[in-house]
Amino acid sequence: MSRPALPPTAGFHARLAKLFVDHVKARDLDHPAILAALGLDGREASYDGWVSTEQLVAALHLAGRLCHDPDIGLSIGREVRPANMGSLGYAVVSCSDLQDGLAMFERLQSLICTAIRSQHVRKGPFLESRLDTISPLPRDTQLWAFIMASRLTFGRWVAGRQLSPIETWLPCPAPAQPEPLLSFIGGPVVFDAPLAGERVPFDWLSLPNPHADASVHRLMSAAIDQQWAQMQQTAGALVTVLRQHMARGLQAGALPTLDSLAPDLEDALGLSPRQIQRRLAELGHNFKDLLEQQRREQVLHELRHTPLPLHEVAQRAAYAEPSSMHRAVKRWTGLTPLAVRQQAQAPEA
Repeated sequence: MSRPALPPTAGFHARLAKLFVDHVKARDLDHPAILAALGLDGREASYDGWVSTEQLVAALHLAGRLCHDPDIGLSIGREVRPANMGSLGYAVVSCSDLQDGLAMFERLQSLICTAIRSQHVRKGPFLESRLDTISPLPRDTQLWAFIMASRLTFGRWVAGRQLSPIETWLPCPAPAQPEPLLSFIGGPVVFDAPLAGERVPFDWLSLPNPHADASVHRLMSAAIDQQWAQMQQTAGALVTVLRQHMARGLQAGALPTLDSLAPDLEDALGLSPRQIQRRLAELGHNFKDLLEQQRREQVLHELRHTPLPLHEVAQRAAYAEPSSMHRAVKRWTGLTPLAVRQQAQAPEA
């Protein structure tokens, strides 16, 4: 079974998904079933590819059933190690301090996950990290427990300290027994939040890294620069990166244009707007259609799965007026925004 060399629009690197296989295998359970759910064949080469979000979620829940573990997302997430992120993991963990590591991860995170893009903003003495979804992710408790536990575990590895956020936001229901997750995070958690993220002390960024190693960092940085360059030369990666920047612009309430994104795209891809247009045409895409797709997925996801007021959903999708979003939703679905939300909330017959 071969894995796609290119990342899907929303997916995770197979190296990270290997955690699920190893977790089940270590318990002498049916790890081939996990491999099948992930679409992997177990050979080392298969871990150089990608798995979709849907495959990851299916494998996660299967692992929970096999292990009889109601906290499987947390259990696997806390096992993450630098090796599960490849060269990027080792490059970040060998940085001089958390600020350098965070900047590197923010720039290159698409090497590990194309489903989410993290953004970091200073607010007074705090640093707020927000996880923007590139394509809508299910409000699945095990998935988000895995994502947040993985982030926190890796952050603790880099810092060499038992860091605990001031507050964590998860866009999913609370587990039936939330105590294990709350205990692991070590701070307040808001469930069913409209967005995922956390608030931490800003001075964390100046903490020295006990694992800092300049020679390892240079070696791993060279390796990931090469991986990044290879990834950006592919047409499929172009669409992924483009949609990431579109999502970031939309969720900031600004309607992206190719010209407005050009500086970031040239920095990320090394391509001019004209080159991007040409590459999109080769793929049978255009900027306008991709933006409409991104906008549609974001709006419908937030109508169906978040409690955000309609005017805020419209604002986050860069509609000048809620009435403009109303017309767009009616065009996409034949329903009003309120009807889309009510339909999603209606109990199944």
